[in-house]
Amino acid sequence: MRVLAVTGRLAERDVRKHARGADILVIDIDVAAFITPKHLEAKNLSGYDLVLVPGLTSGNWAELEEKKGVKIRLGPIHAYDLQFLMPLLDEIELSHSVPACRLIKEKKRDEAINSVEMIRDYTFKIGDVPIGGKSRMKIVAEIVDATKLGEEELVGGIEYYEKSGADIIDLGLPLDVEPEEVEFVVRLAKEATSLPLSIDTFDVKAIESAVNAGIDMVMSISEKNSEVLDFVDKQAVVVVERDLRKLFGLIEKVRERTEKVIADPVLDPPLRTAESILRYKRFREIDARTPLLFGSGNVTELADADSIGINAVLAFVAEELGANLLFTTEASPKTAGSVRESVVASYMAKAAKLRNSPPKDLGLDLLVLKEKIRLKTCSPPENAVEAEDVKRFVRDPAGDFRIWLSEGKIVCSHDKLVIVGRNAKEIYDTILEHGMVSRLDHACYLGKELMKAEIALRLGKNYTQDQDLDFGIYRE
Repeated sequence: MRVLAVTGRLAERDVRKHARGADILVIDIDVAAFITPKHLEAKNLSGYDLVLVPGLTSGNWAELEEKKGVKIRLGPIHAYDLQFLMPLLDEIELSHSVPACRLIKEKKRDEAINSVEMIRDYTFKIGDVPIGGKSRMKIVAEIVDATKLGEEELVGGIEYYEKSGADIIDLGLPLDVEPEEVEFVVRLAKEATSLPLSIDTFDVKAIESAVNAGIDMVMSISEKNSEVLDFVDKQAVVVVERDLRKLFGLIEKVRERTEKVIADPVLDPPLRTAESILRYKRFREIDARTPLLFGSGNVTELADADSIGINAVLAFVAEELGANLLFTTEASPKTAGSVRESVVASYMAKAAKLRNSPPKDLGLDLLVLKEKIRLKTCSPPENAVEAEDVKRFVRDPAGDFRIWLSEGKIVCSHDKLVIVGRNAKEIYDTILEHGMVSRLDHACYLGKELMKAEIALRLGKNYTQDQDLDFGIYRE
């Protein structure tokens, strides 16, 4: 395949370095992103099978492609990614509007997910969800104190977990729960979702009520409440015990009632986690068949650290240990998003295991504040001026704004109008449309504050107008 890579003057060196095997056309313009179809109209593109234009360029490339009789498609946004694109040109259909780097990531992601979804080996099913065997670890998402929630709040929590990718919804119960409350909550949850439902309590009467209401899985069966096995029917049963000798005895006892047995040797909180991981390892060395539940929420909730990295590592460790279910919750703001994080991590872990490599370059990742690649940038010109902070303040005669976050949206309040949106651009576009700002310095201030609010919203952080976002050790 004859390929022509089009670029500007500033990126020429990088394009020549990374687009190996391609001819290079340098347009008389500094920034490659500013190249348009007009720059290529007079160029002779005959003899080429593919013309790659920079990923951030805009224009009607499909029209030029038809006019020239040569395939013209978007390459990656950054020249660095050409090295990954060139070997894939025969395997991927490039686009007139989507940069090639995004298509590559989507292709890798789809391949990883499909390889995991194709696994048909499992031990049993809970509802329609395969458990155990070589299948992907399933995510059990706990709704804490389910019976204390209002109907709307409970249904909303179930829907949120379902959208986050949970495989099983667990209804956690308070110690003072009444049996009739349990039955009501289970029936309400069954109406709200088609996902399997679990109940998490040691209370015998509460478990009996849940079974009567049609619960799919019963958690926290131990020596102290093993009499619940008298009324367990088709439910999966999670046996919890730190002592492996007792745990294996309980497993055999449960198997007299049902084959759907799951072992929980208990993942202990930080500073005791290592010993409990060894307990899981010893269990798997003795029993390679019984599905294992790995309670990652015991770690994330009890550490003042971002949950995303912890969930990733725990999922990779759990996969290595042969665990089959990840149990987590989002009981505090610092663990918000843990269900989605665990779902992604479960796919990463299984896909990596299938290809016998570390969990990287899968098209799936859990990178939020950091990136894999530090892209080269141009040095500032010699005549650059040092920025100065001007302290003077002049109030905008058009009025002031108050900005805050509420119910997953940015609220921007002005005497003339209150605007609600999810990103900075749609809000400042609306401000300009209604003529609500008259000074350039005020417009710049609004852009800064609205972008801070958007970042806080996307990261699940607090936002206070005129205060810097708190990034912990990364703060200046």
